[in-house]
Order: sequence, then structure tokens, then C-alpha cells
Amino acid sequence: MFQSEKTMTLVMLLVPLVWALSGVSAKYLSFYISEDEVVVYRFFLSALSTFPLLVWMKIPIKISLKNFVICILLAFFLIGNYRTYFMGMQRGAVGLGAALVTVLIPIFVYVMMIFSKKSKPVLKDWLALTIGAIGVALMLNLEQMNIDTLVSGGNIYFVMAALTYAMFTVAASYMRNIHVLTINFYVCLLGFFIDWNLSYDSSHLLTLGSMDYIFWVNILFVSFIAGTAITALYYTGIRIIGSKKSSAFSILTPFFAIALGAIFFEEMITIKNAIGILMAVSALVVLNDLKIKNMIPFR
Repeated sequence: MFQSEKTMTLVMLLVPLVWALSGVSAKYLSFYISEDEVVVYRFFLSALSTFPLLVWMKIPIKISLKNFVICILLAFFLIGNYRTYFMGMQRGAVGLGAALVTVLIPIFVYVMMIFSKKSKPVLKDWLALTIGAIGVALMLNLEQMNIDTLVSGGNIYFVMAALTYAMFTVAASYMRNIHVLTINFYVCLLGFFIDWNLSYDSSHLLTLGSMDYIFWVNILFVSFIAGTAITALYYTGIRIIGSKKSSAFSILTPFFAIALGAIFFEEMITIKNAIGILMAVSALVVLNDLKIKNMIPFR
């Protein structure tokens, strides 16, 4: 469908836009349901939409025992990620929160790869990490914060969301001979069953019939579009224009997130926050050479 490299490059602009819009959807969903509910519904709908895609694209569904065990671990990481990201959106700003998570994930991944000896940083990498850390501190207004303001403003949850997704990413890199969409299917399916049995109150199902169109538009968007469709598009982009160009589009996500936060919720950022975002994104540009297997983009 998008065999032209030029066409695919233009289409790939949808990726960071949809990632940023998923933060807006999460904020709207926080007006309707709890984190328990959003995790169960999103996992179920994402697994449901991924299966026919696997069949249509003729991607093998078979999975080895080792990969299945890792998928169980990944499901717990993703449950933690969904919960903390949603809790952050309940309390904090959409634009700054989505931007913070986006820039923190690759920084956390890189630090984990250093400790696991899967990466040997050079001077430019250390400089990028330092600049990124300073940028994140400016985004968080750390000099003005204590633990109470970190929690009430949602920022501690955004940091935890980035950390759990980085753990998810590093763990996924140990899987072999498996397509990313197959990983997505099993992780969502397992995540649904785990969260359904551990924390979901089935009486919540009775309230779904009374939900309005705003709820349904947003839950379907984060599950079908931001979850399944955009993941498929991202990896189509990798196949046609290459992984480095594709991953470069993620750098646009913080800017889309800030703009959408201002449009939908009249959010404002300070000059200091803006400088922090630019510094963190600059660090991502340097760290964009990071190569890791089975990287499923945060959405």
C-alpha cells in the first residue's frame, strides 16, 4: 500500500501524532473509568484487533516456550506502564506528561543497556545522557518539588510509566525469532487475563452500556488506532524507509503532545519547561543510533 519511500515518509508523520493523541484520549478516559478498567479494556481490544492483522499479514502466531515465558513478564511490565501512565494523566498535564514519558523511555533503556553490558557508551553518549537528565529535571521543575507535589502533579507516575516501559523494552530484546506484532498479541492477551483475575471488578461491565460516545471513541482509539494500527504502520515504515528514519519520527512526539495539550485542555508550559524539552529531545537525537531488538513503540 505504501511502497514508495517518499509516500511512507509522509505517512509516518501520523505515528508521533497518534502517539501524542493517545495521551489526550487517556485524559478523557480518566473522567469515566479507573486504571483497572482501562487496562482490561485496552488489552482485550488490542488483542482482539491484532489477531486478524496477524492472519491477514500471514505472520506466524506460533510461539516458543521461552518467548511465551518472557511474554508473561512483559505483560506485567505493560500492566504497570498502563496503570501509572493513566494515573499520571488523571492528575497531571497531558502535554508535559506525554512529552516526559517519551523522552525518558530511551534514556532509561540506554542506562539499562549500559548496566547489562549490552551497550558500551562513548563520550558523546555520556554527554547526551547528561543533557537529557538536565532537560528532564527542568521539565519536572525538580528544584521546586517535594514528594507531595511529585505525586499530586502526576509526575512521579509519568516517571514510573517510562521506567516500566523501558524494562518492557529491554526484556523484549531477549526474545528471538518472533514478529513484534506476535509479541503484541500475546502480551495483550496475557495482560488481559492477568489483570482481569487480579484486580478487575466484573461489576464494572454493567456500566459500559451507559457510557456516551466520547468514552467509546477514546477507548477504541487507544486500543485499535494507537495500539494495533499504529504499531503495524510503524513496522511497515521500518521495512520501507529503515529503522533509523522511522525511529527519528518519535522525536516529534513531545512537540505534538505539548501542542495538543494546549488545544484540548488549554495547558501552558513555562520557558524553563520548553528549554527542558529541547534539551531532552537533543539528547534523543544523539541516542537515536540505539539498536535494540523487538522495540515496540510506546503508545
